[in-house]
Amino acid sequence: MPSLSRHSDRRSAEELVEELREEAEELARDLKGIPAQETVHGEAAQTLEEYGAALSQIAAGVDDPKAIATQALALSKPLRPIGQGADPLRDLLKPRRT
Repeated sequence: MPSLSRHSDRRSAEELVEELREEAEELARDLKGIPAQETVHGEAAQTLEEYGAALSQIAAGVDDPKAIATQALALSKPLRPIGQGADPLRDLLKPRRT
């Protein structure tokens, strides 16, 4: 079985998430009115976090790994805010994954 050790030239998932969130913040400033979590970068950061959490649970021997994987792949959790608070009016007009 191949080694699962991380290559020294690759970033960790946490580092990728941090960079994606920073990019989301910068992009949201330019887009004026689009929250950072609704940018592709913001959604990608949250997806990586959710997949990482699911894989950690599966690796730890969770009782029903298929259910954990299915839940993660469904991307059903609401988007978490990034940086400053979300605009409540926008949330009412355009709800996201609830």
